Amino acid sequence: MDTYDQIDLTRDKVGIFSKFATLDTVLREKDRIEIYRPLIADPKKVRKERAAKGKAMRSVKKT
Repeated sequence: MDTYDQIDLTRDKVGIFSKFATLDTVLREKDRIEIYRPLIADPKKVRKERAAKGKAMRSVKKT
């Protein structure tokens, strides 16, 4: 994990195919391993800001 120093397996949760798992879970062939990191921004807030920006751009184009 030296390549990805932003991943901390002592803090971040892990899963296999969208189901939480522990680091001790035995993997099978073709398992998709996922690392769940905290969100950087609130998705609802970002979407609202993007919609407001788009609305403002449309009103500028009309005038």
